[in-house]
Amino acid sequence: MSHGTNNKIDYTFPFNTCEKKREIIAQPYSVFVNLINCVIILYFLLKTTKFHTFLFIFIILCFELFHVFSHSLHIEGNIQVNITHTLSYAINFALLYTLYKRTNILPSTLFIIYYIFLIITDIYVFNNYNVVLQIFTQALLFLSVIAYFYNTFSNKIKNNMFYIFICVFIIIGLFINEKINCKYMMEKYPNFPFHAIIEVVAIMFFYLLCKSFYN
Repeated sequence: MSHGTNNKIDYTFPFNTCEKKREIIAQPYSVFVNLINCVIILYFLLKTTKFHTFLFIFIILCFELFHVFSHSLHIEGNIQVNITHTLSYAINFALLYTLYKRTNILPSTLFIIYYIFLIITDIYVFNNYNVVLQIFTQALLFLSVIAYFYNTFSNKIKNNMFYIFICVFIIIGLFINEKINCKYMMEKYPNFPFHAIIEVVAIMFFYLLCKSFYN
């Protein structure tokens, strides 16, 4: 998986994330944390009774299972980043579909135009810029859907959304730190799995997301 400042040249998933590469399982700490995440997501998947929520959580589970695989083994070329990016779109579209089914509210024409613009921007960023900007545009797609339907949420879900927003910004901040300081951090503490910290925050993110919409 490679994305450069101007083209796809400087990011190989998982080996440019801040965790030392091992022989059998490339990044075992990140794998372990993501496996915990998969168990949590599976728990909510088994509790859901509606097709749209099942689809939404199932796609999240597929994303995380592939995430586990990608931290375990690298396939030459861009196939892993392409699949991960495609699954990110699938999560966003499934969220939009779930919220439509929950509220019977169709997004406005203006929002659809805005959302298509975001997708075009994300595709451009995906093909031309580094991973931090890709995380930012994907987060904007997700947060835009949440913001559009926010007033339809119960107070409990609104409270969850507050913490989800915090998780998103922490994850972005940690990715920025990893992008800027990874080389220094790995030289200073070569055996510390810095990237696994991002995965721990992701557990809270996906837990709150699944808890909010599984039923």
